[in-house]
Amino acid sequence: MRKYTKMLEDLMGKEWCDEAFPPLLFIFDKDGTLVTKRGGGDPPIPNHVDEQIPLPGVVERCRELREAGHTLAIASNQGGAAFGYLSYEEAYRLVAHAAGLIKAEAWEMCPHHPQGTVAAYAVDCGCRKPRRGMLISLMYYLEFKAENTIYVGDMDTDRQAAEAAGVRFVWADEFFNRKETS
Repeated sequence: MRKYTKMLEDLMGKEWCDEAFPPLLFIFDKDGTLVTKRGGGDPPIPNHVDEQIPLPGVVERCRELREAGHTLAIASNQGGAAFGYLSYEEAYRLVAHAAGLIKAEAWEMCPHHPQGTVAAYAVDCGCRKPRRGMLISLMYYLEFKAENTIYVGDMDTDRQAAEAAGVRFVWADEFFNRKETS
């Protein structure tokens, strides 16, 4: 019935699929998971909304998840604000734009980095991944338990944040069926 039943069965277990098939909360990292910088670059991280484009398969896959009754959210480190590469407002617009692309119900953004050069954001906070703060906040706000939450990301800090929050983790390339090309 649902296109990704096999993937969900692998993630959640056969018993979960055999029962009520409850809705899940899918939390996504932003850069490298949902979006990239138009024209690439090194690193391919957009600093302005007009540079940000969705990665292959993202919009379609997220639409299928929403149509299946699941909830989508974003948790994104935006340390560029701590280094002055972009303003807090621009970082917020980037995350809000990505949320609009996938029609996420909520998002969290961390503008901090302990080595930042902008004093207001040069802090070691509890929200910056690999810490669990953003994930816990989203689960609380959207009223989901950890066992019904999946975090999708592309960095080891994403995996570590999922582990710290007690939620399942899936690599973005696997989740969106993106094949690496060399």
